[in-house]
This record gives sequence, C-alpha cells and structure tokens, in this order.
Amino acid sequence: MENGWDVTVAKIARKYNLTEVIRKFSSEIDTIRKLDAIPDIRKVCRSWIKKLPAVRSNDEEKSHLYRENGNEIFRSRKSPHVALEAYSKAIFAAPRGSSALALAHANRAIVLMSLKRHREAYEDCQLALDGAYPAENRLRVLFRQAECALQMRDREGLEKALEGIQKFSEEQNLASFEEERYKRLQQLAQMIAISEIPNESNDAQLDLPELEERSDDVHGRFIVTKTKIKKDAGVVQEKAVSFVPVYDPRGNSEIPPFDCQYCGEVNVIPFPCPTCGRACYCSVACYKEHCNLHRYECPGYEKHLWFMIGIAHLGMRSFLDGFISSTEEFVDLKECNAEKMFQNVADKAEAQHKNYPYGKVFRLITNLDKMVPSDMVQYSLTAYMLTIYLSDFTEFFDELGDRNMVMPKEDWFLYSSGVILRHIGQLVCNGHAISELRLCTASENNCLEADSFHIKAGFLHRCFESTRVFTGIFPQISMFNHSCDPNIRNCFSKNTLTVFATRDVDAGCEIFNCYGPNHKLMSKEDRKSALTQQYCFDCNCTRCDSDNDENYEMYERYKCPYVKCSKQFIVAQNVDPFERDIKCPKCKRIIDCSCFQTIVAGMSSESEASYEDFENTLKAYNKCKLVLSEYHETKITLSHMVFIQYLPFSGLDERCLKALKKLAHEFIRIREHRFGNMSPEYVVACFYLLDLLVIESKCEGDFCIDSDSAIIVDKFKIAIGIFGHGTRTRVMQYIKAHLG
Repeated sequence: MENGWDVTVAKIARKYNLTEVIRKFSSEIDTIRKLDAIPDIRKVCRSWIKKLPAVRSNDEEKSHLYRENGNEIFRSRKSPHVALEAYSKAIFAAPRGSSALALAHANRAIVLMSLKRHREAYEDCQLALDGAYPAENRLRVLFRQAECALQMRDREGLEKALEGIQKFSEEQNLASFEEERYKRLQQLAQMIAISEIPNESNDAQLDLPELEERSDDVHGRFIVTKTKIKKDAGVVQEKAVSFVPVYDPRGNSEIPPFDCQYCGEVNVIPFPCPTCGRACYCSVACYKEHCNLHRYECPGYEKHLWFMIGIAHLGMRSFLDGFISSTEEFVDLKECNAEKMFQNVADKAEAQHKNYPYGKVFRLITNLDKMVPSDMVQYSLTAYMLTIYLSDFTEFFDELGDRNMVMPKEDWFLYSSGVILRHIGQLVCNGHAISELRLCTASENNCLEADSFHIKAGFLHRCFESTRVFTGIFPQISMFNHSCDPNIRNCFSKNTLTVFATRDVDAGCEIFNCYGPNHKLMSKEDRKSALTQQYCFDCNCTRCDSDNDENYEMYERYKCPYVKCSKQFIVAQNVDPFERDIKCPKCKRIIDCSCFQTIVAGMSSESEASYEDFENTLKAYNKCKLVLSEYHETKITLSHMVFIQYLPFSGLDERCLKALKKLAHEFIRIREHRFGNMSPEYVVACFYLLDLLVIESKCEGDFCIDSDSAIIVDKFKIAIGIFGHGTRTRVMQYIKAHLG
C-alpha cells in the first residue's frame, strides 16, 4: 500500500538515480555514507518528517464531548462498556495536563468500579489526582480510590488514599458522613494483612529439549535437537527481544488497539502515553517501565510515522532496545569511527550472544546483498530518514554523554543509521507476527454482559477476531530454517513465543519453521516465488521437491455436478462463482452458480429473516456443496455467511438450531483438516458451535451435549491454549458459565 513515505522514496530514488548509487552492497555503513554524500537527501527527509501532520488533535472540547457522551450512556444504564469506550476516547483526545484528561480518568474510574476492575480504577483515580482535577471535588476521587484499594486488599494503596483524605480534611472540614466513612476505612486498613496482588498467570513450566546450532555450506546456520521430541511437546520458549504493534488501516482511527507495548498483554483497559496519545499500555507501571525508550518514539507517534513505515518501526525499536548494552563496553575507545564501532558491536554479538539477547539479534542474516536494487533503496533511505528523525526530532544524540568522546556525533549518526538498516534487513526475513484474538469494541458489537466483562450467551462468535497484534523478533527461533511442511507450531502469550512439535522429531534432526508459504495454503509455484522474493532462497523442502500440489488443490477444487462427468478441476483466478456461472473443462457444460448468489443476497437483504428464508438459504448451500470438493475453502465463506445471518435466531426454532449445529460440525471439520486443531482457524471455527450449544442450553427442556459436540468441546479446551492467559481465561469462563 502506497503512502507518503513510499512516494517520497520513489521521488528521491529517481532524482538521484539511487539504484545505481547503492547498487553494489558492501556494508551497511558504506551504503549510508553514499546516501549521506548527497546533502539534499537529508534536507528532503527532514522536510518530509516536519510536514507530517499531528494525528492527535489535542482537542479539549472534543474530549469533553466524549466524556459527556459517556456520562449520558452510563446514567441511562444502556451499556457500561459503551460508556467505558467513550471515556477512553476522551482520555485519548485530551491534551496532556489538561482538566479534560483528569476528568476523563476520574469518570472512567466510576464505570470500572461498577465492572469490578478495581486495579485500573485505582490507577485512573491516581491519574486524576495527579492531574488538573478540580480541587473542590478531589475528596470524592480519594474515597473511590480507597474503596478500590480495599476491594483489592491492597493495604499500601489504601493507606495512600487515606493520607490524601487526611490532607484534604486539614484544609476543609469533612461532613459527618464523610468523617464516618473515613474512620471506617481506617479501621478496615488495619485488618488487611497483605498488599500483594497475585500473579494472574498459571502457565505450566515446560521440560524443553537441548537444541544445538550447526552450520554448513548448503543450509547455512540451522538448529537440530539433541534429544527426541514427541508430538505436542515443547521445543523452545523465548521472550521477544523487541516487538511493536501491527498497523492496519484502522490505525488511522481516533484510538489505537488496546494492547500493551511493554508487556504484550492484549485487550486491556488502555492507559495511553499522555503526550502522543497513541502508544498504549495496560497500566501506569508498564508505561513508566517503557517511558525511557518511548520518549524517542513519542514524536513519531504524534505524526503517525510508525504506521507509515511498517516493519522499519521494529528495526528502529531493535536499535533503541540494544543501543546501550551493545556499546557500553566501548565508551573508553579513542579515535574510533562508524565502521570500527559497527565491527566492534558485531564481534561482541558473535562472541557473547549466548548470554546477550541483543547479540542474538545483531548476528542474524540480513540478505541485504541479495536484495533487488529497489528494495535496497527503500530500506536504506528509511534507515537514513529514521536517523534524521532521531537527530532532529528527539534528544537521542544530545544524550550520548561519554560516548561523544569515542567518536564525533556525525559518526554516531552514520553508525546508528547503519545499525537500523541492518535490523530492517534482518526483520524482513526474521520478524514474527504475533497473533491473538482481538476483542471487538463495544460500540461496534456489544458482546459483554452489563455488569461484568463476561461474554453474553450466544455472542462468542461475534466477540473476537483472530488477527496479528504485534511483530516481534525472537532470535533463537529465527534460526530455524524454513519448510513448507514444518514440524513445529507457534503459541504466543503476551511477548513470549512457545514452540511445540507437530510430530515426533528424532534426535539429531532439524527443527523446521514455516515462514508463511505453507503447502496447504499456497501452490508450489506461489510458495517458491514468495520465498525467493522475501527470503532470497529457493526452497527444496520435501513438499517443494514433490511433483504435485495435491495438499493445496484439495481445498480449491470444484466438481462437475453431472453424474456422468463428476470431473474435479481448478478454475482460473478470475473466475468467481459468486459473480457468474462456471464451465466444466471435461464435459463443457455450464454449471449453474446462482445458489452462491442466493446466499450473498440473503446477507445483503434488509428485511427481517424468517425460517422460510433459512430453509431457502440452506437449500442453496446444499446446492453449492454439489459444486465444491469435500474440503473446499469456499464452504467456509458460505457457512460464515449463514451463521452471521441466522445464528442469532437459532433459539427460536429447533429445526434451525439442529441444522446450524450440523453445519458447524462441517465447518470445524474443514478447518481442522487444513490447519489442524491447534490453530487460530480451528479455535474461531469452534466459536459457532459453542454459541449454538449455549443457545440450546437456554431453550426449554432438558439439555445434554451430544457426543460429537462433546468431543469437539474437549478438543477446543486444549486448542484455546495457543492464545495468551487473558484470552484463555475469558473464553473458558464462558464455557464454564454456560456449559459447565
């Protein structure tokens, strides 16, 4: 997708013929020096950054409107979750240090208390008190904060709130009921024996095998296991050295996704950076822990810079995460330059990487020497622009301290730009997409119960979306070579990646990951093209050495419905049964595809659905099945349309419920066949069946889960473990509450 930076890169590249200037790659520093030798490039980059408009309006009036909207919704008791979202929007919109920001935090604390989220409510109260909250109303906030601490059994927090009440009483007399409330809280504070908040995670410790790094001329560096690994056993667990949010088109919205940039927790009550209003955290503590690094990214967030440069943001984050630890040994060097410093850091990374996380990152391959010139220009100019950003829009180079004695600031500029370029090159072929279940916003689809964060009965399928939330660098796991048929699967929890075996792996055998092109998802030709373009190698795994694409084509084959023919075939990419009929390549008959359009028409109809409509839709689906092979992916698309339209009404008609359960079983079977039962696709497919079972349990009469569904539910309870603790807890609570 083109954006402002892409256009600027293209203009600079054409004007200065950069594909020729940096055609032959010798080193990162040499490449940056070639760019730096053209003075106008620095001016253009600086001007481009400077002209980027601020994303955050810092509109105090807008914040007040959001807050008033939240007040109205909360008072009406329509939905505290929609009110909560309105208050969060008010926080994101309010200028730093404004009364609007303090008021928004204070009001959000009230709704959080009603939802029993006392830890976040306590922090909101504190932010209101630390901000420009009206002095005459501070006592109410202090009492709220004390009640939150009491509910958490946080003695230290309660005593802090009581100190605030005491100071307020010294300046202004408390009313009799306030004095009585204050004394009661003092008495309760003495009864609290502990202040610790228990750790929410209960992830089991894994018994992991010993892995060994090897290398040869054919495979480069690769990883083998020294002991046998059984199917579904853990292989390795690694915390991301660096990670950044994934930016999608919704990144242009008024509020970013509610995921913590420090610990990686998703679907949090957001505590944004008060300056940029874009970087999001799950708590004040996480914000403070990340603040020392975030201050260098904060101006970029204000200008939406990170959204515009994609994977290069992770390159910048990797540089910032590793700068201090990688250069601290060299602060006493004399007469150094950018090239020598780069080599020193590289040597340190190679020698000390086993006990030095950033060293593991620095030694990863880049493929910069194999890239096409246009990509090399893109990445080099981006690294150069980001260093200009650090120099001119942050205090990074002004805070080098003793490092300025090692080499001049200009050499530090070149060194930094070279390292950022190295990381961008590494991350193009080593970055990992961290997937999770994204909770929909309350204003889009209010799926949560009014008095808690529990999911409403029958709403699980509408509650979550499986999506990429972060991109991270896991250097040890990045050492695994690619196979289109890998022997591992990934499981993310916050910023930690755990790898499990998908089949038995004998001692001495190599561990293979999949870099994206999988033999069940892409044809051999498309896999090879994608791997060559992004990763600069020709894949010779067992699947690519095979002469057929059977494992891919089984999900794409159509079949002729005429009994005397029954030919199975693949249609051209521009042939769509949702738009026109298709022709059998064997008998040459035209296959009627109006049944596909019937289902689509039902989705777009504005009239209220009836059981007669459902019967017609089901008949159309069964006709579609006559044209589709057993595991055809289009069945997933069609089933999804049927579920979205009719699942909410399934409890009103037993026949509809029974038919939808049958359809859900088929849906799950297709997903399991293609992706396995330990996959996000399988988990999301099961949501439909779980909702149907919950709806069935609410209907009149005795309820007992049928045996086939019970087997799926048991498998689902294991499969949900591929997601983080917070997601697992919420989904399992739904099952326990409604299905036992």
